Amino acid sequence: MELLRRLRAWLAAEKLDGVLISSRQNKQPHLGISTGSGYVLVTQTAAHILVDFRYYSDIASRAAGYEMHLLNTENPFAQAVNQIIAKEDLTRLGFEGEYVSWQTGVLWRDTLDTTLCSTSLDALRQIKTADEIDRIRAACGIADRAAQHIRRFIQPGMREREVAAELEWFMKQEGADKPSFDTIVASGPRGALPHGKASDKVIMPGEMITLDFGAQLQGYCSDMTRTFLVAGQNTPPEEHPLYAVYQIVLAAQQAAIDAIRPGVSCHQIDSAARSVIERAGYGPQFGHNTGHAIGIGVHENPRFSPTDRTLLQPGMVLTVEPGIYLEHLGGVRIEDVVLVTETGAEVLYTFDKRLLLTGEQEWTEIYCAPCAKQTPLRPQSKRCAISCSVRRKNTIKRFSLMGWVPCLSASTRAGARR
Repeated sequence: MELLRRLRAWLAAEKLDGVLISSRQNKQPHLGISTGSGYVLVTQTAAHILVDFRYYSDIASRAAGYEMHLLNTENPFAQAVNQIIAKEDLTRLGFEGEYVSWQTGVLWRDTLDTTLCSTSLDALRQIKTADEIDRIRAACGIADRAAQHIRRFIQPGMREREVAAELEWFMKQEGADKPSFDTIVASGPRGALPHGKASDKVIMPGEMITLDFGAQLQGYCSDMTRTFLVAGQNTPPEEHPLYAVYQIVLAAQQAAIDAIRPGVSCHQIDSAARSVIERAGYGPQFGHNTGHAIGIGVHENPRFSPTDRTLLQPGMVLTVEPGIYLEHLGGVRIEDVVLVTETGAEVLYTFDKRLLLTGEQEWTEIYCAPCAKQTPLRPQSKRCAISCSVRRKNTIKRFSLMGWVPCLSASTRAGARR
């Protein structure tokens, strides 16, 4: 089993006879479920799972290659562990000091018949196995479909909480166990809050709305952020005060993704994104890291931060999520999950990152070409909404989800249909 092989190689490097695993995230690959209860004890020759009655049968049915130990009043934790220590002659036993309270650490020191050594297993989760990558990819697929659904769902007049509830419901319908974290929905000025959880605020036409969400599937997380333009205001996206900011954030994210490849330091990826934003004059408005590793936990190490010197390796999975936040105006963040490959990076989402309008329809609008105004015609009047009197039939241009694009002439349209 690849998981145990890696762990035993790590034990040898750390000069430990075994390790006692107690944290939820580091137990999960061994237990097959996520729980704060129970323990895993791995040595060079055996692997043990120690759980109580509530989880014993469920875990035993899937834990091939592990010796099961039932914890109860007749076989309490210290007694069960000391039996393993004596049987396998464990003189140096590692434990997760970062996740164990001082009180528990003192208790273990006084009751376990071995030398305890505080250590960390988190680095072992940095490079994902093929199975882990498949699970993360599936979780990302749910988030991808949820983004497409929620863009169509959002309408002016809804409350942010309604959007969050719909998003989480949809992900569960798609197979998610639960959301990866509390869903963020921040519209209008609240978009300046990087972690603005959904509120009772009413979503207004013409606002930017940022959604940060993820699906947990089979114990592994996805994490996605998209910023949309709320439909209902008859002005082109280019006139929105955050339109240029959106393009800067998108360029910064792409610069970071383009820089990802094995051997590059995490701080260099952060710099690739941050430099784009700083050159545009918004450095102080980008106050968080560019990204983080993801897997069992939604926030893992390493980080795309100015100080993280970890070298990227194939099999690492991280987010790339630059943002700009302007108080009283709003904010923009765009986030993808990226797999480090042998030659570069694979983005695990397919949903378009260009600025999109919310709403169900395709948002085809009309505007007047002769007067060069990208302003929709009033549908009832078939005339330019500004001052031009040119008739609709000669002035058709199309506003797609991606922005204003020139429409084909009548003759060219006919040819295209053929």
